[in-house]
Amino acid sequence: MTTLDRLLPALRVLGFLGSLAIVTAVAVQAGGELDPAELTAWPLALALVLVGIWWLLLAWGWGVLLTGTAQRADIGTWCKTQALRYLPGGFWAPAARVVVVRGRMFDRLATVAAENVIALCAALALGGVALAVSGRIWWLPVALVIALPTAASRLLASRTRVAPERVTPAAAGYALGFAAYAGAAVLVQASVSGFHDSAAVAGAALVAWGVGLVVVIAPGGVGVREVAYVGLLGATFGHSELAAGALALRVITIIAELVILVAVARPVANPAPG
Repeated sequence: MTTLDRLLPALRVLGFLGSLAIVTAVAVQAGGELDPAELTAWPLALALVLVGIWWLLLAWGWGVLLTGTAQRADIGTWCKTQALRYLPGGFWAPAARVVVVRGRMFDRLATVAAENVIALCAALALGGVALAVSGRIWWLPVALVIALPTAASRLLASRTRVAPERVTPAAAGYALGFAAYAGAAVLVQASVSGFHDSAAVAGAALVAWGVGLVVVIAPGGVGVREVAYVGLLGATFGHSELAAGALALRVITIIAELVILVAVARPVANPAPG
């Protein structure tokens, strides 16, 4: 047994505790900026469930891209590394996954890039449809981006694990996940201002999520997503209502992430031999 093998259990524990500390700190900070008196409680409970589904489907999609079948270890790795997105720079989560993925460097980079591209296309495609339904018909062509990951994967299949047979189910899972995220956004905004123009709220939340992913200098998209969300809905809702809704969605997201991190990514002791 090598020195690394002996240290690996301790490194797993330290990685889990570090991820837990990062997410907890962000949750405390975001929660301190939110006034619970502004919110109706019952939509938030439902939103928390939907956000949890979204988060697990993102982790599941990563596992499918990585191995073809999502294993608990793959989902746990994604959850732990995802917590690093809150560190300054905003690129530590994908960088960490490049390190932990096995294979040639080009294959590692392609896998991590594919994960982010699929998530971005799913969010923008569903967001475009929702905004079109709300009356902003010019957003409808954005829905076509959902086909881009599978089309691009045909060019990479011979050199990487990013092949259509992995990308297509991962994209379907991501689309379902972002549908759940859109529902959560509608419920969270309803907790502040009631159910009003729900399709626009869903679309704005999805497009804002995509904007936050692209602007990598903002750790975890903090601030950027909220600004984009308020900007897209500024003609429909009051600024204070939108700000409260955006912040509440951020808090709900972090709480769901924290619960799943504890449940899925905690280190599991290896069973004693025979």
